[in-house]
Amino acid sequence: MFRIVCCLVLALFVVAPASAQTTIKAIVNGKPITSYDVQQRERLLRVTGGKGNLSREALDELIDERLQLEAAAQNRVNVSTAAVDNAIDNIAQRVKLSPSQLAQALGQSGVNIQTLRDRIKAQIALAQLTRTRFGSALKVTDADLVAALLKKKDAETVIDSFEYDLTRVVVALPEDPSSARMAEAERIANSVRSKFSSCETGLPMAKQTREVVVLPYGRRSQAELSSQISDALEGVEQGKLSKPVRTGDGLMMLAVCKKTAVRSTNAAMRALEPEMQQERNETFTRQFVRQLRRDAVIEYR
Repeated sequence: MFRIVCCLVLALFVVAPASAQTTIKAIVNGKPITSYDVQQRERLLRVTGGKGNLSREALDELIDERLQLEAAAQNRVNVSTAAVDNAIDNIAQRVKLSPSQLAQALGQSGVNIQTLRDRIKAQIALAQLTRTRFGSALKVTDADLVAALLKKKDAETVIDSFEYDLTRVVVALPEDPSSARMAEAERIANSVRSKFSSCETGLPMAKQTREVVVLPYGRRSQAELSSQISDALEGVEQGKLSKPVRTGDGLMMLAVCKKTAVRSTNAAMRALEPEMQQERNETFTRQFVRQLRRDAVIEYR
């Protein structure tokens, strides 16, 4: 998904040639993958900066994704429309487009937005399946982080970090909000942020705002925060609200009621955690996909 975001702006408006007659390119456990499917995925790969034999890469991706979604269904793993919508929203925000503008721009490159949605759905399903299958083996432990820190001779063992006293300010949303409802929530969030100058005055004001709920979050070190929350708090001063983050409850902002600079060995360890976690996830994911392929019946046409 990261490659989609990085390359989408550069290539969105390359118009692709008209599609040819649809044929079957492969059959995966009795289900066909058509030339249209491959053509759509190939165009998406090209738009997002893919190189080399994109037709083969597209077919391989589609085969893997069919197996992932089949395994998801067998294991009762359900990827909601809201989860896919949220991922689309995040991509659109990063390339400074609305979701509808993103769909339009992809369409001008000959890519149906459903092609991107299908890819994202399979990625989410695979992540959930991997966690289900491997469980605690995926977790990067403190012992892993200590060992990694000791191995990195050039890495700092103590780094600057922050501790926060935080309060959640949430603009409530239904599970699958309409575009109009989302736009209204964003308007409310921006209005609250613009008026928020301190926790003492801002939190009571937020409590009195329609559709807004104020909830405790407590004292957290930067190392304890998810990457999404940490990114939202980047550069936010004490007494201010973070930018909104989409959650299952709505648009969440964090009020920074206290922000204290600290120097921490724990923070140095946690700085290594995202990269280590990504590497471990990728290792187990590759192992899982290889097993799915070994157990599948795949016929190329």
